[in-house]
Amino acid sequence: MTDPSIDAPITPRRSSARRREAMINAIATILGCLALVIMIATVVRVVTVKLWDSAKVNPDYVQSVYDDNANERRWSGTISERPALLSEPSKDKAQSEDAAKPAAPRISPPHAATPPASTVSAIENIESKRLKIENTIRGFFETTDVDQKLAFARDPQRVRSLMEQYYQNHPQPHVEWKSLGWVLPVEEPGYRLGYAQAIFNNAEPVSLIIEELADGSFRVDWESSVRYGELDWEEFIKTQPASPKLFRVIASKPQHAPPGESTQGSEVLEIKHPDEEDVIYADFDRTDPKFEPLIQQLQSGNWKDVPLTLRLCYPGPAGSGKRARIADVEGKGWLMIARN
Repeated sequence: MTDPSIDAPITPRRSSARRREAMINAIATILGCLALVIMIATVVRVVTVKLWDSAKVNPDYVQSVYDDNANERRWSGTISERPALLSEPSKDKAQSEDAAKPAAPRISPPHAATPPASTVSAIENIESKRLKIENTIRGFFETTDVDQKLAFARDPQRVRSLMEQYYQNHPQPHVEWKSLGWVLPVEEPGYRLGYAQAIFNNAEPVSLIIEELADGSFRVDWESSVRYGELDWEEFIKTQPASPKLFRVIASKPQHAPPGESTQGSEVLEIKHPDEEDVIYADFDRTDPKFEPLIQQLQSGNWKDVPLTLRLCYPGPAGSGKRARIADVEGKGWLMIARN
């Protein structure tokens, strides 16, 4: 016997109920999907915020690390950490006779006696010596008198004639002293060296090389502070002297083939003056033992923007001025020190 419910036609009421049921199911599915998307988006946002917050730098923490570990930092030998050798000197940099009086002295913590030169390699406990360092650097910049400036300069007997000649052609503008900035020790066996930042009210900060003497006093390296050279860079390129002249320069391995030809065994460097735009190329014989210190400094600086003190000259007849020769290397970086 046939079930009458099977053969009975679907009434409009039953059809409408099924449509409503299907619509409700679809809406429920859509709402479920939206809830899932919102939940996933919320999780992603929370994770992103946490990662962002964890990547932020806490300036108080950074300062505390600087304060706690200042005496442990040393020069790594990389170019990026040589501000005293590479920072551009301000055109307004000079010495002021009307600078403000020094700030009230701060009490420095006691420190050990200066060790013998044979065992030293940097300025020890440099943060505890800030007052002495500031007094030296401030005195160096406050005076425009050569004799008075020499009292604050490193190797005064040797640089006296250089300083007198230099300031005949380079007037000293005035700066107004503000404060001493950061100080950092510099690793160099046999020397008590460091970097210090001088801050002015009317000029850009200047970075300097300083040396602590055996008696505990400090001196500023004048030659590196002014990028001293025996000729102006433009005059050197124009006159092309055959006799070697001393310059403090920035050297790199050329990215492109330099003009002219190179002899076998020679190395070519791209040379620029830190205060000038003109670039030249200079050769040296890398097989010559006297250039071993030069190669060591270039390797230490990855052959890129390495500060050097070189004696340069021009070989043969005058040309475009773009191809010179390295006659010798002196000191280390822009600092005159005795070779081991």
